[in-house]
Amino acid sequence: MTNKLKITVCAMLVLMLLSGCAAPQSSMKAKTEESYNYAYDTAAAEEPAYEPAMTTAESESAAGGFDAGEADPNYGNHKIITTYTFEMRTDEFDAHFKQLQDKAVQLGGYIQSSSVSGTKPVTYSDYGRTANLTFRIPTAKAKEFVDFTQGTGEITYSNCDTDDITLNYFDTETRLGVLRDQLDRLKEILKTTSKMEDLVELEKAISETTLEIEQYTTQLRRYDDLVDYTTVHVNINENRLTKGPAAKESIGERMSTGIAESFAAVGVFLENALVGIVCAIPVLLMVAALAAVIVLIVKLIKKGKAKNAVKREAKAQERRERMEKLSAKKEENTEEKSNEKSDNE
Repeated sequence: MTNKLKITVCAMLVLMLLSGCAAPQSSMKAKTEESYNYAYDTAAAEEPAYEPAMTTAESESAAGGFDAGEADPNYGNHKIITTYTFEMRTDEFDAHFKQLQDKAVQLGGYIQSSSVSGTKPVTYSDYGRTANLTFRIPTAKAKEFVDFTQGTGEITYSNCDTDDITLNYFDTETRLGVLRDQLDRLKEILKTTSKMEDLVELEKAISETTLEIEQYTTQLRRYDDLVDYTTVHVNINENRLTKGPAAKESIGERMSTGIAESFAAVGVFLENALVGIVCAIPVLLMVAALAAVIVLIVKLIKKGKAKNAVKREAKAQERRERMEKLSAKKEENTEEKSNEKSDNE
């Protein structure tokens, strides 16, 4: 009985590892275990047949632009992750910003992220603000939100990306069903054994199977969230201001105003420079005094070096004179000795 139990547990562990480690598409071909094939065939038979997903361009063309689907948000039981991207420019930044937010909430969606940069234009030719918004809209209401967005402001760029996760979704769903059946069988076996070794092995197998079930369940929930809620990115750019006081002036008036402003700016610069110089006088005096002290020290050092050089030259001259005197005296002595020797002979 113990050997049979061990063999059963080992076989189920091998099945669990194979189902958890194989790739999504190759697993359906490589699995030969009857229980896995039966579960997969059953799940596939219950689900309606589906065709391969259309590409992004085909889906846009079939929908007449960016159509998020009408009756069936999943495109005929396909699991499609859809992402829209829009860029627009507008003169009514605040109004369109609020309208998009309100529309998302009205349709049951929410704002995933929102950021605004820049400042509101005040005078002629001022640059405006930029807003980056990311919405999550229920897929069934995505078409309405996309149509509303396209009617807001001037659209300068639009894009739709789709990702067909049908095979991954149903494969994950099938694996989850196999693991749940396996967990039920392990629990049934656990009730029929009383040996400690078998209990330990069974508890370990149950724990690993439960962990895999949780992982696949989380993955399915993530898929469901991405499929059930469409992501819409909207970038709103506020137009530069073309109305204001400067817009009513002629070119000559604007040029004279600009020249006057330039002269005024030069005057302000000179005033600021004068104030800066006056304020810097104490510092300049300190710097001048320090420079004078440094120059004086350098001169004293040079003067001392010159005096030392003169002294060294004088001493060298005295040594040369003494040497000359000694040489002359030595020559005289040599001559006297020569003369004395000559006289003696």
